[in-house]
Amino acid sequence: MDGRERVAEFGRELREGPEPSDRSIKEIIDALRPQLQELVDKQVELAKTELAPVGKRAGLATGLLAAAGVFMLVFLIILSLAGVYILDVFLSLWVSALIVSGILLLVGGILGAAGASILRRLDPTPHRTILTLQQNINWIKGQLR
Repeated sequence: MDGRERVAEFGRELREGPEPSDRSIKEIIDALRPQLQELVDKQVELAKTELAPVGKRAGLATGLLAAAGVFMLVFLIILSLAGVYILDVFLSLWVSALIVSGILLLVGGILGAAGASILRRLDPTPHRTILTLQQNINWIKGQLR
């Protein structure tokens, strides 16, 4: 039995039961408790399902940022020394070191900007979960009237 059928069955049970004015609050809560528990469980499951792709993309962006950091460190140590010594053949040592550092800064900046751009575009709000939760709250309010 899927969720809609359960809701319809529950609605029939409420309509076919005693008059709402004859029920105590305890009876109403006891009748609603299993459905509310299942509703909360389904909402949590929906939120997890909806946020999984966002989490994966955030993980990708974080990985890119980490790779950029590692790349910057390794590149800075090894390639800068090699570049400085190569340019030292044509220029003075300090100018060679400045040129190599600028190139490394540019590459690291591009990688970092790519990861940050992906993170900025992520929307972690579970829109469908919020919408269905609001619909469920409105339905429950309607049943209690």
